[in-house]
Amino acid sequence: MIGTETLMDAFQERKLLPPLWNRANLVDLAQAIGALCGVDDDELSPTPDSRALEDTIGASDHIVLALMDGVGCSLIESLPEDSFLRQNVQDELRTVFPSTTAVALTTLTTGKWPAEHGVTGWWTHLPELGSAANILQYTARNDNRDLRSKGIEPESSFPVPSMWASIPRDVRIVVPERLVSSVFSDFLKGGREAVGYRSPADGIDKAAEHALTTGEKTFTYLYLPQVDSLAHLHGVTRPEVRHALSELDAQLGRLQTIVGDRARIIATADHGFLDSPAPNRYTLRPNRQLLPLLRFPPSGDARVTYLHTWDWARERARRHIERRFGADKFVVIDTEDAIAIGLFGPHDIADGVRERFADLMVVSMGASILEYNAARGSGRMLQQNSHHSGLSPEEMRIPLILA
Repeated sequence: MIGTETLMDAFQERKLLPPLWNRANLVDLAQAIGALCGVDDDELSPTPDSRALEDTIGASDHIVLALMDGVGCSLIESLPEDSFLRQNVQDELRTVFPSTTAVALTTLTTGKWPAEHGVTGWWTHLPELGSAANILQYTARNDNRDLRSKGIEPESSFPVPSMWASIPRDVRIVVPERLVSSVFSDFLKGGREAVGYRSPADGIDKAAEHALTTGEKTFTYLYLPQVDSLAHLHGVTRPEVRHALSELDAQLGRLQTIVGDRARIIATADHGFLDSPAPNRYTLRPNRQLLPLLRFPPSGDARVTYLHTWDWARERARRHIERRFGADKFVVIDTEDAIAIGLFGPHDIADGVRERFADLMVVSMGASILEYNAARGSGRMLQQNSHHSGLSPEEMRIPLILA
């Protein structure tokens, strides 16, 4: 319980932020959008916060949801006061934990907490695979092969269906061309139309066209990953990121000019970013001290690692991590404690996905990251200058922008 108490103290001091606790969150936003788009009440789980967001957003025959990957509140606050995005901030929301794209986008499209939809990070442990999978690219960690070639179909990997399939509107998903045919895009679009774009400006044009040229009510989802890609590579303060952020601001401002009052624009993020200087990057090696303690290889993300331990080895694994990396950088908590304090939502973890969440969790206390040195795919995080998936304010605070 020491690690859990340390985490709770950090929450009380606001050094870290939980996904719950008196703040509207990404789940509430997803529920509000579903309700405004006409999803049946029996498919929704409204809360007082989601109902309040419905009122704040307001009804519209045409809703455009722009997901700005990685553009948390800290980046919005770095923009000039007269910028489009900053002028139109309506509120601050919390994202889900882990604060990472795979988890947040699954929440956004299902309206469910991670405890229910079961996507746990960049690397999600799949019991039927006996290892971790890159859920966004739909490949196995150990050999980078498509999961379908191993007999693992998307229906089992994503046990909660996309809520967007139930929207009684003309729905269009607008994503970069390279993502149109991905397994994850197929999941989130729920059988609806998807179109690709070649540049952010092209994406804006295609989103505006959908909202303005049909006689039916519409819902348009526009995915904008450009800032995220550059922030990972360079760090959030670099000119390349600032330029991409300014371009995003200009393009969304142009979208508002095109649609005017004929459509409601909702812009938000899946997470923010926190830079990780080289001294804060650590490797979890599959050595002879660690491997005998584990039932399966580790999974997770940059700032949260899941450990499937043998019952007899749990305390030994905890001590190994604490001794190797230090409790000031990472805390080791029991997954059951994480569930109890609501890290994955206000519900117990669904029976069908409980094994994905492992037995122990290694959670960063700030900027430090930890990457498991697997045979394939290792070193990716260690080469990046900025990361997400943790509980820092920079990662957990996301904007609600309305225009």
